Amino acid sequence: MTLDLSIIVPAYNEAPRLVDGFKRFDGAVSDGAIDLARTEVVFVDDGSNDQTAEIARTLLANLPHHRVISHPSNRGKGAAVRTGVTVARGACTAFMDADFAIDPRAVTRLLEGLRTNDVVIGSRALPDSMVETTYALRSVMGGLFNRLVTTGTGLGLHDTQCGFKAFRTPAARLLFHLVSIERFAFDVEILARARRLGLRIAEVPVQWRHVPGSTIHPLHDSLAMLSDVYRSRLGLVPAPPVPTITVRGWSDAAGTAELAGQVGAVVADTLEGAPVPVVTGGRSVVVLLPLVGPADADAVVTALRAEFDTDSVSRRESTLSDLIALGPFGGRLES
Repeated sequence: MTLDLSIIVPAYNEAPRLVDGFKRFDGAVSDGAIDLARTEVVFVDDGSNDQTAEIARTLLANLPHHRVISHPSNRGKGAAVRTGVTVARGACTAFMDADFAIDPRAVTRLLEGLRTNDVVIGSRALPDSMVETTYALRSVMGGLFNRLVTTGTGLGLHDTQCGFKAFRTPAARLLFHLVSIERFAFDVEILARARRLGLRIAEVPVQWRHVPGSTIHPLHDSLAMLSDVYRSRLGLVPAPPVPTITVRGWSDAAGTAELAGQVGAVVADTLEGAPVPVVTGGRSVVVLLPLVGPADADAVVTALRAEFDTDSVSRRESTLSDLIALGPFGGRLES
């Protein structure tokens, strides 16, 4: 069965807040905002030392599509979300915090935005958003951080750190492959990479309320995030190369589109439905294999060479510059 949405929930020592958080999630299901028949929930426990994973398994037990993954040690929120993206099988992928401080009913806005965009992020700073908090320091630090990020990166976005974002899954796989920051500043690097690749980004309003018990330290973590942001801005955070396969054709644009469909079918069958990006360009079809291991990449090459003329299938490792040279990816990363 094809899933419409994968929801990734990263968590670290969230045991005390999970029950109340999932009540808010269940409310969104009851209101029809989330269709469990076509949605998978991927819960990633980032090396917690409490009962986070055990409680999550109990809370998710009755969902038709779910899995709980545990990191052996704490690696950071970015690493946890990347793990979820690696196994996501929905056409779209969203992530949201385990306390569900953002009303999860807003997932409908994310999905609506993905009809015409590649990345959609929740923003607490938009006029139609609602923010409920009595924690003045956290609000001030969050606003200051976002202003510094906007100034330092030129992203032009109101709220880079809102833990409520969605992607077309091929775009999510590519972006999380290219990002090496594993802690809280990963959001900024993700959005910066998306801009450089010409992906389309939109912001939507959300309703947010402060939930006591956060493991984020407003001052210490904000300073650490700023350090990572500026390391990324200065080019000190390298982007790993992406395994790439090119299948050359000899026909017109219509023929290339048909070839892309055939190539996509072979890749999907080989990777058991993993929605990796397939891009058409000229008379060639380019398959990107982000978050795909070497053995699986070899299997894709073998399958394509068995299906098409061996000499028409070539492989390489593409750098970020190589990808940018392919032209703006907005609307082009289809699985």
